[in-house]
Amino acid sequence: MTIDNLAGLALRSFSRVGAARLLLVLGSLCGVVRAAPVAGQSRLFPDVPAFELPIASPRVYGLAGRVLAVRKGESLFGAEREAEAAVGGVFPLLALARGPRPVTLGFGVEATGRFSLDDSKSALISNDWLVGFNTDFDLGRWGVTLEVYHESSHLGDEYRDHFLAARIDWTHEVVAVWLRRNLGPWRLHSSVGYFVHDQLPIKRSTAALGADYRGHPFRFLKPGTMLIGGVYADALAETKWRVTSTARLGLAFRGFGRNRELTLSMIYLNGLSSQRQFYRRESRYVGTEIRFAL
Repeated sequence: MTIDNLAGLALRSFSRVGAARLLLVLGSLCGVVRAAPVAGQSRLFPDVPAFELPIASPRVYGLAGRVLAVRKGESLFGAEREAEAAVGGVFPLLALARGPRPVTLGFGVEATGRFSLDDSKSALISNDWLVGFNTDFDLGRWGVTLEVYHESSHLGDEYRDHFLAARIDWTHEVVAVWLRRNLGPWRLHSSVGYFVHDQLPIKRSTAALGADYRGHPFRFLKPGTMLIGGVYADALAETKWRVTSTARLGLAFRGFGRNRELTLSMIYLNGLSSQRQFYRRESRYVGTEIRFAL
């Protein structure tokens, strides 16, 4: 039998069996979505709030641009002006349980790059990547999120060539559990994590704490404007639990669709580098940030 005959037989088989099954699957999915009385109760792509990191976390879910005045530089550029660009988001995929206490499976992805502004070529120093899944339990005033993600970090080509630097193989799979508590305008966060697999022989435990504040909306430039702020601290067993602290204070502008907001903030970091290529090195900066929540 020739290849053409095999291909024709496969196509005919699919047309009789596969197409029918495909239509049944698509019809079932459409039926599930249509059967939901409101969008928030849809099982597939539910319209519920996605898992959120603490406000002051160096990790970013959204579109963010930062300009930094680095006082203690972790890279070989030292203290200088730098910029950071980040893009990422968490998207609810599947409602595992619906109703007033939903349980949602979500997908998250993030990429962050740091650039030198004082170098004549605005050299890319490093870039960090993250992709994973989370299961979020909304328990009203309490919430629990199980997060499983892959994390990778790379040196920028210009930085590597300029300083003949070698990349640290920061490649991990991480399991983390987040616990949060809502207290009016405040939200408290705590997290513990564990490196399930890594390319570096490091100690595997992590921990984090955070506190967020969201004020009451008021009218300033745009209705729905509110004051936001937060503090955050994390540490790794590998760095002898050296605490890295961050803070963020700014204004959030609502009215860009459900769960969408634009924020303008002042940011601060003191401790160890948020760039995983320099995770053992001291860092300190202050800066400004503009962020659009996806």
